[in-house]
Amino acid sequence: MIKLKFAFQNLFLIFCVGLMLSVAGCAPAVPIVDQPTEEPLVDTPVSPVLEVTTPSPIPEALPTVLLITGTEVDPFMVSQSEDMLEKLAEEASMQFAKLEGLEPEMLTPEVKVVVGVGQDLDLNTLAVNYPGIAFVAIGSATASVADNVSVIGNPAVETRQKAFMAGYLSAITSSDNKIAALIAEENPARDLLAESYEVGARFFCGICHQVFPPYGTFPQWEAVSTSTLANDFRAIIDQYSNIAVEIMYVDGDLASPELFAYLEEVGIKVVSDRSPDLPRSNWIGTIAVDPAPALEAIWPDLIAAGAGKQVPALIVLTDRHSGLLSAGRYRLFEAMTTDLQSGMVSIEITP
Repeated sequence: MIKLKFAFQNLFLIFCVGLMLSVAGCAPAVPIVDQPTEEPLVDTPVSPVLEVTTPSPIPEALPTVLLITGTEVDPFMVSQSEDMLEKLAEEASMQFAKLEGLEPEMLTPEVKVVVGVGQDLDLNTLAVNYPGIAFVAIGSATASVADNVSVIGNPAVETRQKAFMAGYLSAITSSDNKIAALIAEENPARDLLAESYEVGARFFCGICHQVFPPYGTFPQWEAVSTSTLANDFRAIIDQYSNIAVEIMYVDGDLASPELFAYLEEVGIKVVSDRSPDLPRSNWIGTIAVDPAPALEAIWPDLIAAGAGKQVPALIVLTDRHSGLLSAGRYRLFEAMTTDLQSGMVSIEITP
């Protein structure tokens, strides 16, 4: 009985052990996870990224208009030419530049039009060597029309026209026809200027009778040296003031601030072809030559490389700020300039 109990116990023990082993075999397997190995951080140099830029195309130089000033330059002509050329160049998408004097190295490939104002520029010689450039001479006594050279105005003609219009303007603004002129003795055309002045006055007043004393023969004129006038201008002006001269034409070569100031002091009104040094209460007007309308008229031919032309400049009246010239008399002045420059009136024929 004891052996049987012991055997039973052994069997029970074996059964429990087997049961435990079977349970352990049925349990799910736990996965084995490999832990990553940490590597030391190493700074890896980064190659710089080169940005490749496409170069911008170099813009082509704009066609250029040059305004060149020479010697013996009339400031009004330069100013009017500059204003007009700036306007025309902008409208044509061209650039504008103003220079003093003219040298061949200034004529770069983009230069298409050269306008010279004044003397000693010799545009005709340059034009032969630069046939692709249109040249314009203004106020030059030596320039001549050529294939690529246009000429605006004629100083020899315009000088006489201005003297004629000075006489006419003096006559139409005078109340008693007492008018006189001072002309530079050094001017080689002084006698022609005096004649033109007198003819211009007589176109309006005929024999120019006076209504009030002192009486005399008018218009009068006198050739005076620039040096003499500079030293004795008071005595000369007093001479005309004593015979009640109302209006005096002063040749631009004799112009000076001192002379203009004294004429204003004694009450003699002034007509001149040179602007006053400052606004004067006795200033009727300045007779000037304006090339701007002629420049505008020939501009299409200039940029199209057309043939050269001879074009007259326009006689105009500036510095009318004093109000001494009425609107009606100004219209008379404008009508006479039109007739004079169209050839309907002759400078050389006394009416």
